[in-house]
Amino acid sequence: MSTRYLESLFNPESIVVIGASERADNLGGMVLRNLMGGGYPGSLSVVNRNHYDNVHGVPCVRKISQMPLRPDLAIICTPPETVPKMVRKLGEAGVRTAIVMTGGMSRSHSKTGQPLMYSVRKAARETGIRVLGPNTIGLMVPARKLNATYAHMGAIPGKVAFVGQSGTIASSVIDWAFARGVGFSYFLTLGDGMDIDHDDLIDYLAQDTQTRAILLHIESLPNPRRFMSAVRVASRTKPVIAVKSGRVPESEWMPHELPVGLTQSDPIYDAMLQRAGVLRVDGLGQMFDALETLTRMRKLRRESLAIMANGIGPGVLAVDRLASLDGELATLSDTTISAMAKLLPPYWTRKNPIDLGYAASPELYAQAVKILAKDSQVANLLVMYAPTLTEDNLQIADAVVRAAKGTRLNVFTCWLGQSTVLDAREEFYRAGVPSFFNPEKAVTAFMQHVRHQRVQRLLTETPESFTDHLTDRSTTRRMVTGALRDGRHCLTNREARDLITDYGINSVETVYCDDVEEVLEAFAVERRPIDITLIHEQSCVPLMTLTPGQRRYKGTVQKLNSEGAIIDSCRFLMEEYKNHYPKSGFLGYAVQRSYQHVGGIEFSVGITRDALFGPLVVCGAAGAQINVMSDRQIALPPLNMVLARELLRRTYMFKLLNEHSLRPEEDIRAVSATLVTLSQIVIDIPEIRGLEISPLLFNDSGAVAVNVAIDLSDIPGKPIIQAYPRELEEWVVLPKSGRRAIIRPVLAEDEPSHRAFHEHQSPESIRYRFFQYRKHFTREDVAQMVQIDYDREMVFIANAPREDGEGEETLGTVRTWTDADNLRCEFAVMVHDKMKGEGLGVALMQKMIDYCRAKGTVEMVGNVLPDNRPMLRLAEHLGFQLQYNAEEDVIDLLLVLNEPQKDWQRERLDQSSH
Repeated sequence: MSTRYLESLFNPESIVVIGASERADNLGGMVLRNLMGGGYPGSLSVVNRNHYDNVHGVPCVRKISQMPLRPDLAIICTPPETVPKMVRKLGEAGVRTAIVMTGGMSRSHSKTGQPLMYSVRKAARETGIRVLGPNTIGLMVPARKLNATYAHMGAIPGKVAFVGQSGTIASSVIDWAFARGVGFSYFLTLGDGMDIDHDDLIDYLAQDTQTRAILLHIESLPNPRRFMSAVRVASRTKPVIAVKSGRVPESEWMPHELPVGLTQSDPIYDAMLQRAGVLRVDGLGQMFDALETLTRMRKLRRESLAIMANGIGPGVLAVDRLASLDGELATLSDTTISAMAKLLPPYWTRKNPIDLGYAASPELYAQAVKILAKDSQVANLLVMYAPTLTEDNLQIADAVVRAAKGTRLNVFTCWLGQSTVLDAREEFYRAGVPSFFNPEKAVTAFMQHVRHQRVQRLLTETPESFTDHLTDRSTTRRMVTGALRDGRHCLTNREARDLITDYGINSVETVYCDDVEEVLEAFAVERRPIDITLIHEQSCVPLMTLTPGQRRYKGTVQKLNSEGAIIDSCRFLMEEYKNHYPKSGFLGYAVQRSYQHVGGIEFSVGITRDALFGPLVVCGAAGAQINVMSDRQIALPPLNMVLARELLRRTYMFKLLNEHSLRPEEDIRAVSATLVTLSQIVIDIPEIRGLEISPLLFNDSGAVAVNVAIDLSDIPGKPIIQAYPRELEEWVVLPKSGRRAIIRPVLAEDEPSHRAFHEHQSPESIRYRFFQYRKHFTREDVAQMVQIDYDREMVFIANAPREDGEGEETLGTVRTWTDADNLRCEFAVMVHDKMKGEGLGVALMQKMIDYCRAKGTVEMVGNVLPDNRPMLRLAEHLGFQLQYNAEEDVIDLLLVLNEPQKDWQRERLDQSSH
């Protein structure tokens, strides 16, 4: 990912269009006309090998080498076979960015047989030029009068960025947005995305102060890890709304190789976008409806909705839609009901939704809004109106706007109809009140706001401490590497059971027998009903590899309580095995005590691996009588207890567990803990390709695994979210006090101790750190500090056991934020007041410097208040360069960590010359 040279793409001072002519159907000519028609203020030129002095009045030369100046941006509109050579020549000439609008490059091939678009990528990488496309519609920056597209119309200026992949979809979005009054800060499509991709653009837009929301149209993601890292950062500061097309195999433009256990790739995108804090919607219409509520409504204090209209019909439609989306109706207080009763006829329903009556006047609408605004149980209000003969809908709209102004209500409207209510909708638009064409769209848009807020809240919740990151798992790891070294790609049943037991997952006690005689001996010892499973080589593979309709091999017989039944069952199992798996080596029998568990509730949990998205955690129903595939939900590792509970909540079995368990909270926690453990297993042992526990049952002590299967791969899998980097943990002994402390990366679970650390600092220490006095830190403030993306930022904390023996406390912290190009990181450090003089600041800073240097970061920078003498002395001790910044009244710190590459030196020189 990189934002290198993107400023030249979005704010070019000069542009050359290559291949433009005055032919009406010439692609370059269309782009040139749009540039000129949009009023582009910079320098324009044309390159065309034909003998033109000018094209549409713009000077033209025949060759790139003849260009009178080096443009910031080149737009290539020449035949496919000429494009790679053009890109290379432009890069060699020092041009920073190019847009390749030429299409068909995935179908045209080079001499090596590869599609020409890969030749474009090769030329770009070798010469350093950044390329948007090929096959892109181009880009618009309306505020800068830049329309470098072949679109049929321009966009109006606004605060929304659109990044698409399809030119035809983009053309319709422009038209649609114009009709709805939606303006854009940036508008572009990626096309084939050979160089500049989603993550590069999202990084740029996340930092852009003129962009309040980002809209994404996604067809495919070639690098989900980079996308995930970029969009997680962006979604923390502004709404990101996405449409993912190609939801079913029949509509996928680039077919996705599915991991075992899944029948579609779309649930993976769902899991990824939710984890990133992105609001996924079902189409372009929902995208703009969601944009209305997310950008025009305040943060929701409550998720319930009050509804009022001049008739019962619209209210019923709205309630139906709300119920179908699992929404909640607001409950009116007794005070509100009494106040409404004075305004409404005696026959009104005295509940939500509120029927104001057919002839409701502007004054009645205004009074009703004001009454609801005083109700502490009402935070969101949908106001609807259906046209009547007796009232002026524009006057009612104006009354609603004036009544809602200054209240804490989130008000949005639905003026039903079309021809007679357009002026009212325009009034709402000018007032910044979201308005929709029908009740269904209004409620759906509101619930999109609710969903977005839930996702954001989920990502900042503080999980309980669960995973022990300090536990040594080397023995288990050696078992796995030993199996691979022996040429085995699955663990035996015994090995799989030992592995999960080592991680603390309870499993049913199992006796392994070589033949029927040993099974009988085990029964003689047990003297109670037993279950028998025949084990063979292929039975070690997780059952989730079964596809829909595939018959499950009958490998287990349950509740056997006599020797005769045991002998008959072993004979039956052997016959089944020989019929279905004659070439799979026989490994014996597994004998377990017949298990008593809660009401037939059985879970199947495990791990599968996707070629593009890496390991996935799977959770759902188990049992032969249940459609296992329909209840299979997935999440991306690593998980914590909050995320695991959310994964569990999405399953049908969660509802059964909640309704039928005698201890629902304990059992829900037990399943969640198992899911967290599975995510940790696949992070610690990336050679695990598949793992399944089926069924996972419940007893008095929690969840217990009955059957376990694990298969392996020679190629390690890597999660697309950077896991906790355990290898960075380091123990130190503080010289003055002799206390042992661990310096390690921060975890989300550290929020309580991190908050206490900040709140116990002196006002002066807080001022030195945050450049202002702060008396209070909210839970959300501290959650942002500890819930980090290890790919983008790093926080090391020094933790030690409290002196009173009650848990741990945070003694100090250092953090860095690194730009998308890994060129520069900015640091901040703070040590507990009571630890001053212990050398902890030096230890924390040195660890961060070593980390950033090893990561390849070029520079570390920081700002320090001039009177912060201890920090300035520490900086000088560590080798920082110090320079006073008179404009900001701070001391700028700079430490060179690595030698910069030549292209970065060139960029810095270019920036300084501007």
